[in-house]
Amino acid sequence: MSPSPHRNQGWSAESSLVRPYSLTGGRTRPTRTDLAPNTRVVAVPSVDPTELDPELETILSLCVRPMSVAEVSARSGFAPGVLRVLLSDLADQGRVMVHSSGQEGHRPDADTLRSVLARIKEM
Repeated sequence: MSPSPHRNQGWSAESSLVRPYSLTGGRTRPTRTDLAPNTRVVAVPSVDPTELDPELETILSLCVRPMSVAEVSARSGFAPGVLRVLLSDLADQGRVMVHSSGQEGHRPDADTLRSVLARIKEM
């Protein structure tokens, strides 16, 4: 059996859990509810020279053009839950704008679902 590729880099199961915890300050829920996977985010150009953590800089560099939350997660390597917390922080600071269609949180009502199911059964 070959050694784990992470062992040479000083990674362990514990460090892979500590890193997201430290990035989010232990938070597991974002402050915003509008960050669905298909919600688009875009970085706001800033003249504020404050330094950010490298992880936040990575997210902002990916968001120079509008990009979905899912795509930012995939390209950055951050788990979706961690990314939503970090994007919430950036949005709260005014560093990213969130563009949602308003339909992310809406589910069809029971009558619509019954109607679709009935039509599928007719096929």
